Amino acid sequence: MPTVSNLQTTNIPGFDNPLTSFEISLDDSPQDSGGNKSWRGVQLINSAGNGYGPHATTFGDIADKIPSKPSLKKSCEKCGKRPDQEGMGYSCCSSCKIARYCSRECQTTHWKEHKRLCQSRVKYVDIERDYAAKALRDNKPFVSQASLRKWYYDNVDIVDYAIVQALELYKGRARGLRRTHAVVFSLTGGNKDAATPVAASDISFSDAEAVSFTDLARPDTLEISPVYLNSLGSGSRIILIFVPNRNGDLILIESHDLPLDEEWAAMEKDDMWRMHIRMRDVAQMMNKSD
Repeated sequence: MPTVSNLQTTNIPGFDNPLTSFEISLDDSPQDSGGNKSWRGVQLINSAGNGYGPHATTFGDIADKIPSKPSLKKSCEKCGKRPDQEGMGYSCCSSCKIARYCSRECQTTHWKEHKRLCQSRVKYVDIERDYAAKALRDNKPFVSQASLRKWYYDNVDIVDYAIVQALELYKGRARGLRRTHAVVFSLTGGNKDAATPVAASDISFSDAEAVSFTDLARPDTLEISPVYLNSLGSGSRIILIFVPNRNGDLILIESHDLPLDEEWAAMEKDDMWRMHIRMRDVAQMMNKSD
């Protein structure tokens, strides 16, 4: 077995579970078919956390657990048609630059329904400039909605995986939490002592949890209006909320397609889904180095 050294445990404010770091020597690690030392078979035990006991796994299993997907291409806002995810995607609304349409006819007929949301998105651009200016004055990093949205699109594979687990979609179409809850993603990114804009590539997953629409409307939480959530299709679509660096003023709220028929059938509960998401990039990087 590999040698483990420099084992350190650190308590991070705001997190229930401690961060454990260590170094692994591959001197006695498993070998691949060619006799070369390989990370894929290296075993590790994930310590108890998130209400579950220790979980044995390997770096190879972690790297393969969540299937990779191409960057998300959003569906048509009017008819719901989904574009080829390997292609370029649909054209966007010329005003908000966010809503996507498969045809001019869909865009034209959807305008009355889209107008209010479109105007609020355009208005937020000016508000965001004020937040950016304040961050510069306070020497803090600034995460724009554009960066959050790009992170969401580029990491749709782990977003989809978190949705299934947080909303308990593996219980079936009728028994999950999607009609009453949103998934709130806690993200981190940027140097906390540097006044710089944060790129999507510098943002990382921290946590995700299901929060009821009722709780989201409370003044002591994110205070998101049910009317606004309804305009995004709450109840019939999946509502996602991205919160960077615990800053409730700079959130991104998105609606997300329901799973395809074949995706429902393949869902299963994963007691250690947070660990699989957090460790995925590290495990894939280790496997690539083999």
